Amino acid sequence: MIKKFVLMVTFVALVVSIFWLPEKKLEIDVVRTTSIVILAALGYFCCRAVFSPVTKLEYGKEEIEKAKLEADELRRSHRRLQEKVRKHTAELSADNSKLEAEIENLPLDQRQLRRHIKQLNCLYGLSKLINQRQISLEQIFQETPNLIRNAYQYPDITCVRITLEGVQYKTDNFKKSELSQYAKINVSQEKAGGIEVYYLAEKAESDKGPFLQEEHALLDAVAKHLGRTVESKKSAQTLRLFRDLIDRSNDCIFVIEPKWGRFIDLNDRACVSLGYTREELLEMTVKDIEESIPDDSSWRDKAEELKLKPDLVIRGRHRRKDATTFYVETSLKYVSQENEDHIIAVARDITERKRAEERQAQLLQEVKSVNKELKDFAYIVSHDLKAPLRGIKTLTDWLATDYADKLDENGKEQLNLLLNRVQRMHNLIDGVLKYSRVGRVKEEKVKVDLNGLVSEVIDMVAPPENIEITVENKLPVVECEQIRIMQVFQNLLSNAVKYMDKPKGQVRIGCVEEDSFWNFSISDNGPGIEEKYFEKIFQMFQTLTPRDEFESTGIGLTVVKKIIEMYGGRILVESEVGNGTTFFFTLPKGNLVVKDEKLEANIAC
Repeated sequence: MIKKFVLMVTFVALVVSIFWLPEKKLEIDVVRTTSIVILAALGYFCCRAVFSPVTKLEYGKEEIEKAKLEADELRRSHRRLQEKVRKHTAELSADNSKLEAEIENLPLDQRQLRRHIKQLNCLYGLSKLINQRQISLEQIFQETPNLIRNAYQYPDITCVRITLEGVQYKTDNFKKSELSQYAKINVSQEKAGGIEVYYLAEKAESDKGPFLQEEHALLDAVAKHLGRTVESKKSAQTLRLFRDLIDRSNDCIFVIEPKWGRFIDLNDRACVSLGYTREELLEMTVKDIEESIPDDSSWRDKAEELKLKPDLVIRGRHRRKDATTFYVETSLKYVSQENEDHIIAVARDITERKRAEERQAQLLQEVKSVNKELKDFAYIVSHDLKAPLRGIKTLTDWLATDYADKLDENGKEQLNLLLNRVQRMHNLIDGVLKYSRVGRVKEEKVKVDLNGLVSEVIDMVAPPENIEITVENKLPVVECEQIRIMQVFQNLLSNAVKYMDKPKGQVRIGCVEEDSFWNFSISDNGPGIEEKYFEKIFQMFQTLTPRDEFESTGIGLTVVKKIIEMYGGRILVESEVGNGTTFFFTLPKGNLVVKDEKLEANIAC
């Protein structure tokens, strides 16, 4: 405004100066006019320079006044807003008090409904945890204490601890108190842990205690749920382990659809053995790999047979992807579960066993040939060899009788020596025949009281007066072939009497019970045996003294050893030179069943 006013005054002064000057003074006025114009311009710019800040100050003043008006309006709006907030707060407080009063006045069933909702939230949260596939059992037990606490009516003063197999999981405010609840966690019907809930206030707010009946039921439900979860998780772990074991098995395992023989599942070994991938085998059927089942009808017949006989073992040959084959023994089992039928097949590679069986069959054939030769040999020994011996003995007896008066002492001695050699040869033949009959010729098994049998053997041995045979304790009753057991005692006692070198000989028979065996001993105080001969004495035709000193075939101990081992026992000797010998042998209690009877009989024939 001031700027406009100055400009107007300057313009008016300029006009007056021009029109009010006399004409005769035109030149002077021109100069004056020019000067006035210049002065007016200078005045304009000076006024502008002087009054411009003033103009700005006025503008700023106007803006400040405007801002003050806006601030005042803002303060008035803020006061109005605060007033509304106070008013609404008061209304909300009143509504809240009214709501609390209404809640307190709710019917009992509605308050119970709210508690049930909290409990259901707990069970829902637990179920949600359990149903997460990747969550571990430890994570479930870490989260559960807080779920239980929040489900109680006083969660701020409630704490929870869960114990499972010695490991504890608890809330962050856990502390024991006198007021508590407990629920047992059973896994597979055995206690595995428990849930403890403690009320942390000094006393209960009601006479009935701090815990509601619904909370007791909730705790039991959670405990049962956790027990089932542990069982399920452990079962799943067991199934995974079982699957791993199946995959690591050396047998081929298949799950088969019964109608067409299609493979539903199989283990890794089946893939390796057959040379196919899992995907390839799952597109195949039994007839594609088993030579004994060439078509669908053959498989259906086998499946029908399996229905009648749920467990079936068959032998066949599996065909690999490269067309080579291998022998298998397959166990088949028909399984019905949840209205679905399956066949479980476990196939074992028996190629090596097949080769062993073929080798065994070959060996058995060879044994049969040897047995036949032994039978022929026994016949020859018993007939062809004994016949000339009987002839020699008869001729020797005639010579000794007919020429008794013509023979001198030397001749008689030679004839006696000849008779002794013939008798020795006869005894050797009898010994060989006895040995060959052990295990080949079967006798009826009867119950034998060894006390009576040993007495008979002692009478048969007929020890001289300077040798005493004593039985130290009562001997058992066994069911056996009587002649075989008699041969054992007769040979051992005869040797003890025959080789006795002491003026007063002692032979003792004893027996002790050891687990499933009877342990017998026959000891003497004779000359004894050097340790280096312990094995030799049980070999055929082996004697430790010249036969001219003691007549012996060297077969008796060999027969004893064979009889005892045939019955599943064993024999050994302990001896000290000059102090005597003890033979120990064992026999199984009860029936003396021949060990490997069929094979033993074949070899012994």
